[in-house]
Amino acid sequence: MMDPQQGTVADAREAPRKGPDTSALQHKELLTSRDAIDRERQRYFELFEFAPDACFLTDSKGIIREANAAASRLLGVPTPFLAGRMLPTFFEDSARKAYRRQVDQLSGSERSDDWEIRLQPRSGTSTDVSVSIGRIAARDKSIAGYRWVVRDISKRKHAENEILTRERKARDEAEVSNRIKSDFLALLSHEFRTPLQAIFGYTELLEREIHGPLNDSQRRYLLRIQQSQQHLLGLITTILDFAKLESGQSIDVALYPTVVNEVLMHMEGLVGAQLEEKELSYNYRCGNSSIVANADAAKVRQGLLNLLANAIKFTDRGGAITLECEEEPEAVAIRVTDTGKGIPPDKLDAIFQPFVQLKPRGAVTNGTGLGLPISRRLAMAMGGSLTAASEPGKGSIFTLRLQRAS
Repeated sequence: MMDPQQGTVADAREAPRKGPDTSALQHKELLTSRDAIDRERQRYFELFEFAPDACFLTDSKGIIREANAAASRLLGVPTPFLAGRMLPTFFEDSARKAYRRQVDQLSGSERSDDWEIRLQPRSGTSTDVSVSIGRIAARDKSIAGYRWVVRDISKRKHAENEILTRERKARDEAEVSNRIKSDFLALLSHEFRTPLQAIFGYTELLEREIHGPLNDSQRRYLLRIQQSQQHLLGLITTILDFAKLESGQSIDVALYPTVVNEVLMHMEGLVGAQLEEKELSYNYRCGNSSIVANADAAKVRQGLLNLLANAIKFTDRGGAITLECEEEPEAVAIRVTDTGKGIPPDKLDAIFQPFVQLKPRGAVTNGTGLGLPISRRLAMAMGGSLTAASEPGKGSIFTLRLQRAS
């Protein structure tokens, strides 16, 4: 009699066969996964091996585990012989000492870029490189090692050094040129003064009529000679002052409390002839005649004379020149205002550069272009400043500021 719990042969045939089919499926999936891993490994190997920059994988102590072909070429060591060597041993001394500090900086970030050092290959000269370091984290998030990308920047460094060398050479040549120019100007000016003194002496004898009286025409000619003498002497003095400044000599100033009004009130007499020649009106205003500045009176006079001469030069016949002063909280402001042609906004800084002269259309200018640069340097030597403001066609204002004296 059949056991009721025992199945029939037909029942056994009808039961599902899961074992063999499941194993085959799992085996197929395993092969597929292995193929994918192999392809990924091959892709990684190609990227790693054929990268143009040197790539290293090291442990946390800096021992090389893997290196690519570019690393072998950079260090001059075959790839198989790089494994197991300490990467920092290829660093120059200064970089080797900074290595641990550079790695410690990775504790707060994933990577460190552009660390520029010099590598010392096994043979040959040292090489400038840029290093990027990235952390390799273990499963417990501790540092298992580092990824290194080392780029050869020797060509870039060479180009930078060449540029610096050219710039240094150009700067040295410019300094030599300026020194030669200043020495030449100083020598030329001194040589001009010798015959000029003789001319002064002879014109003075003629003016005294020691060898006989002069007629009206001769007196006019003598006056023109004397005016030309004064103009030439002014140019020579200006060039000498500029040569002194350009040679690096400091400007000798004697700062003491100076009543500004006592200096400014005499300026008209110094430029009176030029004002009359161009029929210009002159106005002088001083809000407080007792204003005291900490200044060198002679240097203030020299600077203002340059400013007034400049204003007269660029003001048309019949215009006006104004000299005024006013007190400010910590300074004394002295202004020279004219009704001349004005200065374009883009030229306000250029006019304080040596030998720069603006030439308005139809105007004939003379001089050296040194008056304004010297005036600004005189102002700076006294602890003050000289600035300009202008509107084309409406004139200009030059402001000399000096420190107030207590």
